[in-house]
Amino acid sequence: MKKLIRFAIRTFVLMIVILIGMLVIFYLMAPIYTFSEPTAFSGDKLYNPYHKMDSSNWKRYNFQVQSKAWAGITDGRKNSNQLIDSVYNELGFDYVATSDYQKINSHGNDKPSFIPTYEHGYNIFKTHQVCVGAEQVLWTDLIFFQTTSMKQWIIDQLVNNCEIVSLAHPLLKHGYTLEDMKYLTNYEMMEVLNNMRISTEHWDVALSSGQVVWIMGNDDAHDVLNSNHVGRKFTVINSLTTDKDDIIKNLKSGNCYGVDFYPKMDVPLDERIERIKHTPVVESVYLSGDTLKVSVDQMASDIDFIGQNGIIRYTALDTNSAHYIIKEEDTYVRTVFRFPDGSSIYLNPIIRHTGTSPVSLRNAIVNSKATLGLRIGYFVVILTLVYLYKRRRQ
Repeated sequence: MKKLIRFAIRTFVLMIVILIGMLVIFYLMAPIYTFSEPTAFSGDKLYNPYHKMDSSNWKRYNFQVQSKAWAGITDGRKNSNQLIDSVYNELGFDYVATSDYQKINSHGNDKPSFIPTYEHGYNIFKTHQVCVGAEQVLWTDLIFFQTTSMKQWIIDQLVNNCEIVSLAHPLLKHGYTLEDMKYLTNYEMMEVLNNMRISTEHWDVALSSGQVVWIMGNDDAHDVLNSNHVGRKFTVINSLTTDKDDIIKNLKSGNCYGVDFYPKMDVPLDERIERIKHTPVVESVYLSGDTLKVSVDQMASDIDFIGQNGIIRYTALDTNSAHYIIKEEDTYVRTVFRFPDGSSIYLNPIIRHTGTSPVSLRNAIVNSKATLGLRIGYFVVILTLVYLYKRRRQ
């Protein structure tokens, strides 16, 4: 019996050592990047992501809901796929993508609307990513801390395995810092609206630094029977159909907006279901020369036009429509509608650019010399530790 116990203990210890070794290897693999300096958008052209929009084609989507996965170890253990479908159908959603941690949920994969999605990341500071249109799960992560270069490395790997990388809840546990937002690139979207955090400052820093990034809003629901978790943050996409390819195309072009709906807490689920039937809807986002004209189908308490560095450029009060003349110094302009019940609609930005369409002005290149120097340093440290260990054993 004692031998069996010793064997079990040794096996357990060996497994822990192997696991720790794998996590350490990820740090050894991570390169150092050289980042370009933040550069504001410029040019004589203005890109309107809504130039092809049809106000009768809005679709309500959510890309962050967790179900029971990994034997119930992770959050979402109360949610079955069927329960998620039932609740979000009642809430009037056209589609909900179940984004289990490190797992692609195959529920509904026989339908043309199915979009394989998962939440990547198992590090302690919640530096996560929503992977939309994922082909496979990436298991690489850096669990204890992440530099900006490490975060860029993860993003670059994810891009190879999914169609859209969205930075998840940037403000949560400061998983992404404002300094990170000045330099990170190669991602398409940001989860600006999440039930746990609203990260508009991160969004503005990224935009002000020359990164083309569109908004995503998600409930990130872990208990769909709790009204505080569902129908509060979501993405509305302008698309003729709910086919995967159409949805992905419109997300990538910015033809969508984020909604922070009725943020009041602890309301009955039935009340939230009833109220969401009357969610405000964007009617037009029109660019005439340098004049941006916007409208919604309900009276807004205020409409803010926000530009470089998150500064409010103009506010219209108590109206359902407004316009703003974009100045030469406006590198981008995004619009926020706020309503009397506390709800808000966040439009994607009009972006100044040259060429046919805006492109990110950020770039991040692996610095081979610095990376080699870092790895030599790691090697020296490991050899020193091994030497000290053996010397102590003598």
